[in-house]
Amino acid sequence: MKFKDSFGRGQLIALCTVIVLVPALRLFPSAAAQFAGQAAWLSAPAGFLPVLLYILLLSNLMERRMEGEGLAELYLRALGPFAGKILLGLSALWFLFYGGFMLRSGADRFITTIYPNSSSPFFSLTMGILGTVAAMGAVRSLARVAKMVQPVVLGVLLLVLVTALFTVDMSNLLPVTKHDALPVAKGGIATVNVLTAVLYLVCFVEGLTPKSAGRARSFSLWALGISVLLCVISFDIIGNFSPELTASLTQPFFSLVRNIVFFRTLERVEALVGTLWVFPDFLMISLLLYCAQHCIRLVLGHSGEYRGEKLFDLRRGRWVIPLCGLVSSAASVIIAPNAQSLEFWSEKLVPLINLAYALLFIPAVYLVGRARKTL
Repeated sequence: MKFKDSFGRGQLIALCTVIVLVPALRLFPSAAAQFAGQAAWLSAPAGFLPVLLYILLLSNLMERRMEGEGLAELYLRALGPFAGKILLGLSALWFLFYGGFMLRSGADRFITTIYPNSSSPFFSLTMGILGTVAAMGAVRSLARVAKMVQPVVLGVLLLVLVTALFTVDMSNLLPVTKHDALPVAKGGIATVNVLTAVLYLVCFVEGLTPKSAGRARSFSLWALGISVLLCVISFDIIGNFSPELTASLTQPFFSLVRNIVFFRTLERVEALVGTLWVFPDFLMISLLLYCAQHCIRLVLGHSGEYRGEKLFDLRRGRWVIPLCGLVSSAASVIIAPNAQSLEFWSEKLVPLINLAYALLFIPAVYLVGRARKTL
């Protein structure tokens, strides 16, 4: 094909690393602290085993793809054109809804950390426009951006975490007893929630990467590294704020950044860190819009693959892309008009839908495809 929007697995994993920070820093460790208290810093490792099993399932499914197929095409092959298109339509609705929520929660973070007297629709609509423009281009560009910003984002994150270690109060973290095992396991649900969302999203664009051995190993090592990172984040935040305060915080990581003073002179660095987090937001929203438009274009009988079209070329069903951006942007303005409702969406509704999609829909597709011998 003349215009091949392809990239390697290394860039795909870099994309995973950057976008996983968006839900991770929103949920960790507040969600785990509500269940496990001072032992919540162990919840990230506790969630690693179910994530590992999920990676094995996804790898087994993706190894059955043909060249150029992603998860959307596997849906059609596994379920047939009718049931497959229904599931693609439901998937697109979920991605558009999730994109709207990400736009809204990103705007809330900006208001909380940098612009306290601002209005959320301005930030939501601006990022929605940028994500729409990116979704009209090559996914390879998103992967390259992720590869470039990954060292900077992780470097700043690690600098904050290492600095925060010096102010940790170990009485907020210990003792941990055998009675904490069940609460820690419940807190591990947040780990499963964060990682599964990223793992299945990249499967929709994995058709743009060449098939090669070692998929399960690569993603397992990635998940292990992220689990360790989440453990350190939880350790620092709970150690500094106490489990009770952590459980009540809506932006715990950025609250931690606000309290850090570098070299006894540089204060109030949360604005710089918050601005840097525009890149993970942008990549996450762009990927969600791309996945949504890809599913819809397949339902309409078009290929969702980018073939080098110009930005305003709306042929081959590309008119769907700005429509998806419009829907997600509108959803971001409508949902969660206040902080209390946003907390409900963030802690209850969105995680529940995500787990249902990841742990029910996708395994069901795999089982049906195997039973029909179409996979």
